[in-house]
Amino acid sequence: MHTDGGIDGFDCQTCETTLAPEDVETTCPECGDPVTPVFDADALTDVVAAETDNATGIDRFAPALGFDPAAGLVSLGAGGKTVIDAPSLAAELGVDRVRIADEGRNPTGSAVDRELAVAVSVAAERDAEQIILPSTGNAARSAAAYAGRADLESLSYVPSRTPFVEKAMTNVHGGELSVVEGRYRDAAAAYDDADTDGFPVGPASPFRQLGAATLALDLFGQDGSSPDAIVLPVGHGTRLAGFFAGLQALEAGGRVGSVPQLYAAQPAGCAPIVTAYQNGGEVETWETPDSVIGPLEIPDPAVGSRALDALAASGGGAVAVTDDDALAAAVDANAATGVEVSATGGVALAGTSELAERGEIEPDGSVLVVDPLAVAAESDILRSQLMSRGI
Repeated sequence: MHTDGGIDGFDCQTCETTLAPEDVETTCPECGDPVTPVFDADALTDVVAAETDNATGIDRFAPALGFDPAAGLVSLGAGGKTVIDAPSLAAELGVDRVRIADEGRNPTGSAVDRELAVAVSVAAERDAEQIILPSTGNAARSAAAYAGRADLESLSYVPSRTPFVEKAMTNVHGGELSVVEGRYRDAAAAYDDADTDGFPVGPASPFRQLGAATLALDLFGQDGSSPDAIVLPVGHGTRLAGFFAGLQALEAGGRVGSVPQLYAAQPAGCAPIVTAYQNGGEVETWETPDSVIGPLEIPDPAVGSRALDALAASGGGAVAVTDDDALAAAVDANAATGVEVSATGGVALAGTSELAERGEIEPDGSVLVVDPLAVAAESDILRSQLMSRGI
């Protein structure tokens, strides 16, 4: 990875310094706080605006992310722009326009494919033999797939509640699993205690933020149009922080007029980022996490502070919703739009409804709802919502 493309380095706001890519592995080596990517906006927007004949999805952004164009990224074809209008939802919410970014169409069914494509590319570039991470499930599956593509080993620590399909496909892709009894915090603790030399690609990885930034580049880099608000379901805050970094670069490079308001949506049973935002304080560990929506039950967000920065800088906000409201929103959207919205995406949809009721999204406003996950991994809990209705 080099800095003569679109990436200048990684910023540690605590130390007020910008680190070269080669000096970063996960968090700031001096203070231990999360770092965020700093883009050369002009170089990045030149790459984004260019038409390419032989690269699609995030592969065409390789030079903007600091990779040699000839070598490119470890690729499974992640990325691209799949945005679907949902006029029935707009009418129901009383806003001008609602669109859904369907990230479940990525290779392993998750937006995390964008993140792991970049993080595994860095691991391969640094001659790592193994990548390691804690995960609620979908990142383990993605990591195994990309590690296999790069001829690396992967070791993921996941909680026992991880959906069967995620555990099974992690193994099918050749990945090693350490299944830890309990919830995500137990798996994360086992990961922290592990004695391994593997290259870390967990949620604190700044290279995963680089990958997350490509969602902004895909959505808004070509035509430059952007909605008034964007609502994302948030766990660690990695995707939100990276997405915001990409939007900032597009704004600085003149590709979008202004950064849309960003909103974080979390389940009410585990909402440390929402609570910190509403209280005007720092992100604190959620002592008793309780949500059926496993990918978002993250009691100690790895990039929570940077997620708060993104919300504040964009003029957005945060919203917590009950599991029941999230599941109902997802089920109703599946029926009304034909889009296979996941339970995780349902958190963002229910949050959008709450924001519209509050007036934070105005009647003439447009909103983009990001669904980061394919529905298959959560179909059982969506079916349980129907059963509760007697269907």
